[in-house]
Amino acid sequence: MKYVFILLTALSLIACDKQSSIDGTKDRAAAESEAGNKVDNENQANKATKMEADLALRHQVYTALEGVYQGSLTADSETYSIKMTLTRSIQPFTGDRVRQLSEIEADINNLFFYVQIVQWHPSDPSTAVGCRVSGIRPNISEGTIMIATEACPNLYSVYVTDPKQEASKDRITLAKELAQQVKDGELKQLLNLVGTIQPSSNASVYNFKMAKQTGSKK
Repeated sequence: MKYVFILLTALSLIACDKQSSIDGTKDRAAAESEAGNKVDNENQANKATKMEADLALRHQVYTALEGVYQGSLTADSETYSIKMTLTRSIQPFTGDRVRQLSEIEADINNLFFYVQIVQWHPSDPSTAVGCRVSGIRPNISEGTIMIATEACPNLYSVYVTDPKQEASKDRITLAKELAQQVKDGELKQLLNLVGTIQPSSNASVYNFKMAKQTGSKK
């Protein structure tokens, strides 16, 4: 009887140790899973923060550019009027909640300009021709906008500019510097555009210049 009691006691201890081992394994697995989830959440939060910052920077440039510009175009010794309207596709998110990565990514992918271009002879507005396109994205680092679509028969190369600095700097350098000033928060509005038009019907290149119209600043 004594030996039976000892055997039962030993088996009981073994069973307890085995259960303790199982419980310990479960606890470690749960702790590791929790730690892994925490790391994943932190990585997602850091990525979301960087993406929101990138989106905010893009919106700064879009805000500075958005508006109605009007000016003149020289072609074959004639001066024509030209007007370009830049309208942003979406506005910046203004809520307080932390957004999902998919929401931020959707905003980045869906941010662009609707562009309408109209050209006419000043003496006869009925001669107006133009086009309207969507999905136009400015180069926020270079300060340029390229418009080359089937909807517009001409190729438009557009540069942001400042008439006061045009004489001392080339077009490409000045556009890049102005874009950087906008991104740095030093410049809130881009008020002037210059560029060229290349028709699809001939090899000529025409120059234009435009200024943002009063009341069109966003």
